[in-house]
This record gives sequence, structure tokens and C-alpha cells, in this order.
Amino acid sequence: MKRNPKPLVAALTLMASLLGVGLATQAQQLPIALRQDLDSPVGHVAVLGLHDVTVILDTADYLQVVTFGTADQVDSLRQPLDVIKLSGGTLAVPADFPYTSGINIHTTARRLHLEAKDDAQLWLLSASGRADDTLRLEYLWLDASGRAIIQSPRVVVADQAVLDADDFATLRLATVESRDLTRKMRAESRLQLLNSTEGDEPYQPFSLFQSRKIFYGISIGVGGWSDTPFGGMSAPMGDYAMNATLGFSDVRFGWNLLRRRHWDFGLGLAVTNGGYSFPRLMGVSTDDATGLSHFGPVAEPEEYRKPRYDGQGRVWNSRLLSGFISVPLRVEWHRRLDYRGLRLSVELRPGIDLTRFMRSQCTWTSGAEAEAGRSDLLTDTLSSAYNRLRCDLRFDIGCGHFSFFVQGALTPLFRTARKDDDTPQFDTRVYPLTIGFSFNY
Repeated sequence: MKRNPKPLVAALTLMASLLGVGLATQAQQLPIALRQDLDSPVGHVAVLGLHDVTVILDTADYLQVVTFGTADQVDSLRQPLDVIKLSGGTLAVPADFPYTSGINIHTTARRLHLEAKDDAQLWLLSASGRADDTLRLEYLWLDASGRAIIQSPRVVVADQAVLDADDFATLRLATVESRDLTRKMRAESRLQLLNSTEGDEPYQPFSLFQSRKIFYGISIGVGGWSDTPFGGMSAPMGDYAMNATLGFSDVRFGWNLLRRRHWDFGLGLAVTNGGYSFPRLMGVSTDDATGLSHFGPVAEPEEYRKPRYDGQGRVWNSRLLSGFISVPLRVEWHRRLDYRGLRLSVELRPGIDLTRFMRSQCTWTSGAEAEAGRSDLLTDTLSSAYNRLRCDLRFDIGCGHFSFFVQGALTPLFRTARKDDDTPQFDTRVYPLTIGFSFNY
């Protein structure tokens, strides 16, 4: 019997066709969205290399990469996402990250620092994707350098904003509205306003004061001393009373070597003048038994013991003046980058004493000299008594441009060791202390 092979051939052809379609589908490059959920919001995004990254303000926190691959490559493609970790609100896209585009970072943070370097591109968008959306933030810092580009085609409204571009970088923005806006355009960087018909806005000359790289302050206060650092304003020697007087002034000027969102690390130069008042005649006396010197009340000079001054009364007042120059090593924490809100700072001030001077004045209160209105003035440099090297520690707490400060010496005011036979050694350590107010910028 003769068989007809046509049905068998048709069946084999159909099976081969179906198998071919399946193999073609498996090998076809399909768009694949890889997602990694984040435990906390991303507040700082740093992008390096040639990557194109989009930051999206959303109601969820996750990282998504849209790429192309075959269906059987999904698991292997997902592994590079494990390279990126969120630490302290900072997510960094390294230069060797295998995906160069399609990187989307969704965040619920409302305080953002977007940083792009080395030809990277970074976008700021909303989750809805609507062109008329307004992005509302508490704080925004756009930081581009090294020919990088940051783009925000949506209107941004922020309580505080910083637009920072350096080294041929570009910021392309629709509008950034803020009552506290700082712009830093340096080294041929540009700010392009997308809604403007006037073209690109060229870079502006770099301003040290605008970027807060320079800091300076003027302080006034009252001073005293005690026998321990930061021990208060009580006289330690017990044989005289000291008046705490308005006799302290300080001018400092410096440079913030390193600036962060909440921290400044600076180095400066300060000139300080202080004065201490005593309601009696003061001087240096030496104990013959121990050879130690003492700063305290002393007897009047021989001149005032002459018979012509018998029966006459005098009142003495002494004032000790000092001036020194120091190099403040400064660390400051601030709530905001500008001079608003709470500020805390610590300064270590090693320095050298430049002037040491004591002025004593007597006023006649009874007798012929008093009727003549006589007043005498005695001076003493106390050159061998002072420590030339000095180191102070200062604490400031304030709001805005004004602060309250406490500054104490870590080294004693007078010498407590003898370098040679002619150098006095004092019996008591005294440490100056000053409190007052400061105006800072």
C-alpha cells in the first residue's frame, strides 16, 4: 500500500518552526528592570566616571537599573547591584560600576546632596514624570566638577539651596527658588537656565566670602584667673583681691581648609589683648628661704617713706596688661552652611606673648599732696616673669553671627621653672580665664 508522507512532513516542519521560535525568543535582547530595595532614604548621591544617573523624588526608597539582556541572564545581571551599598544616607556609584545608564535612584529624602564628577551626568526628577511638577525640598546641594553635568528640568523650591560648579562643570536648571540661595561658579563652569531665552550664564569670579572659606571674628569679654585651667575667676593666692574687668579683646582671621555640610576645619591667626585689675600696689617679691618668686601685693617704694609724706594717705591701683598672637586650630559644627541657626566651635590656640606690662597708679586721698591733686604712675614690664609660650582653649556656642565664648589658658601665666639663676620661678600657677561675646562671619 502506498503511503502519503505529506502529513508527517508538515508535522515535523511545525515542530521545527516552534523550536526555532523558542530559541530565537531565548536569545533575543529584552529590556530588564533590576530592583534593589533600600532600608533608609538616600540623602547623598555621588556619581563618578561616565555614568548617567537619575534621582527621583518618590514615596519609596529603592535602586533600579534598566538594562538589556536575555531571559536566562536575569540572575547574573542582578549581581552588580550588590556592589552598591547605602551607608549613612550616602549612595556612591563608582567609576567601575558595570552599568553606565538606566540607573534610577528613588528616594523619600527631602535633604539632598547630589554630587557628579569626571564627566558623569545626574538628573533630578519627580516620580510622576509630569513636566509641570514642582520639587519641594528642605535642602538641596548640587555639586558638579570635572566636566560633569547636573540637570533639573523641573522647578525646585527649597528652604536652602547651594549651586556649586567647578572645573568646566555645568548645571542645567529650570528654576531653583530659595530664600537662602548660594551660588559658586568657578574655573569656567556654567549655569544654564532652561527657561531662559538669553542663553548660558557664564561663570562668576570665585568669592572667598561667598563660599565661607574665610572666617573672622571680633570678641570682647571680662577676664580673671585661678590656680587651675578653667577653674573660674577666683584669685588663688589669698592675699589680695582681683577685679574682673572689661579688659579682653580679640580679633581673629582664618581659612576653612575643609568644608562639609555640618563641619568646618580651619586655620587662622588671632591677636589677643587682656587686662587684669587689682585694687592695690602689685609686684614681684622673692622668698629668701625658698628662692621662689611671688606675684602679689608689695610695699611702697622707698620714695614714699620719706618724712615729707608722713600723715598723708594714698590709694593704689594696679593693672596687668598682656598681648599675644596665636594660631587658632578651629573645628566648627553648624546646622546650616550659612550663618544661621545653631553653631558650636572649639579652637586650640598655641601662641607667643608679645607684650607684658604692668601699670600702677596712686592717688593721694589726704594731706598736702591730695589738695594739689597729685597722682603718680609706676610702670614695670615684668619681662622675666611671663611665660612667652602660651596655649589657650576656646569654646563658642551661638546662633547666627553672635556667640558666647569661654577661653582659658592651658599654660600658666608666670614661669614655674627656672631656666637659669637670673630667671625667677614662681610659687603659684595662675591660669587666665575669659568669658564674653563674639561677632563671627
